Amino acid sequence: MEFFDASADFRERSGFQVLIFCRDGIAVTCRAFKVHLDGEAPYFEVEDAKTHAGRRRVPIHSKLQDALQEAVRDSTDGYIIPGLSLDKYGDRSNAIGMRFGALKRGMGFGPLHVFHSFRKTVATLLQQAGVSEDVAAGIMGHDIPTMSYGLYSEGAALKQMAEAIERIDYPL
Repeated sequence: MEFFDASADFRERSGFQVLIFCRDGIAVTCRAFKVHLDGEAPYFEVEDAKTHAGRRRVPIHSKLQDALQEAVRDSTDGYIIPGLSLDKYGDRSNAIGMRFGALKRGMGFGPLHVFHSFRKTVATLLQQAGVSEDVAAGIMGHDIPTMSYGLYSEGAALKQMAEAIERIDYPL
């Protein structure tokens, strides 16, 4: 089943799709200039995260590259998800949460399906695709609590994470 209604704004849908790899507050603050589509492994930068591991480069799945290129090109406010209003604290994520809630209810999904369900599904798909836990952790921005990889390693290479992303097929 395709998750997004065909009538929804394409750039908004592409922003939602990017969120499958991030917490909701990350993609809503992702600026267009943080998206890097050139090179052998396109990615976007996450600099404002709640943990050190959350600050990372997230590879962009090939299915999302055209949509992100369009979102970057057409951005009117500098964000990859444009037009979100700020709440009284200057936060953009509340607006995306309300849009997501309305969208999921409109498709018949209930309270058990939350925004974080995307991340759970991606983690499951990465595991089922045989992606090692350290590479999956790098993609998802999770700490690795081991001495060898968690303390001493610089983490998986961007190309390595991009290859892992391509191993999953998430319905977009």
